[in-house]
Amino acid sequence: MTVSRPAQATTGGVFVTATDTGVGKTFVACALARNWRALGLTVAPRKPVESGCILRGGEYWPEDGIRLAEAAGIPFERLGEVNRFRLPEPLAPDLAARLAGTSLRLKDLVDACGHPAGSWRIAEGAGGFYSPLCEDGLNADLAEALGDPVILVAEDRLGTLSSCLLAAEAIERRGLSLAGVVLNRRRDSAHPAMDNREALLQRLAAPVLCIREGLPQEQVDQSFSTWSSSMVSPPEPGSTGSASR
Repeated sequence: MTVSRPAQATTGGVFVTATDTGVGKTFVACALARNWRALGLTVAPRKPVESGCILRGGEYWPEDGIRLAEAAGIPFERLGEVNRFRLPEPLAPDLAARLAGTSLRLKDLVDACGHPAGSWRIAEGAGGFYSPLCEDGLNADLAEALGDPVILVAEDRLGTLSSCLLAAEAIERRGLSLAGVVLNRRRDSAHPAMDNREALLQRLAAPVLCIREGLPQEQVDQSFSTWSSSMVSPPEPGSTGSASR
């Protein structure tokens, strides 16, 4: 199986998904947002729905949404642009919404991912690529509706190759481009001979990045720097979102 790399673009964005829940989608999306900001781009992170939100001061707080807003330099009063739907139960969003007495539709999530012209969207799903997201769609359906290249996040552990290759094939079948794979949180206890990155590079025509557990933010951002900048064309001076490097 060969999944092609996306061509360099001058505007657009990516969809950040994963092989499973809790493997670091927001961690990766935030690193990408910081790197794109450093290039002078206007970044528009979007996590349209977040479940497991904690009630504070009479409203639900989307912890991932807040982290994304901070990484993109978006003030707190504009948090609603980043995250529109907030649900208390730590479950798949479709079920969490039903338990909250409401329902989510794919068109609602697509609308929540809208972004200003000239900005770069970083849309983040919830759970794995084929996890339910709303009453009439999976994460895959939202990714297909948005049409952005996909970043696939997985934990760097024994057994992840099958999950990554299955997800990459599903992404390709949806007519989407795989922008890259991030193998996150390789643990010190992992077998020294395990090399998931090399195994994936032999099977995918997309970049594969490894992030070890416990790295400081500065080192994480540096690891993303070359790859993230290769995905975009910085705006010309004077254009929307431009800034000196």
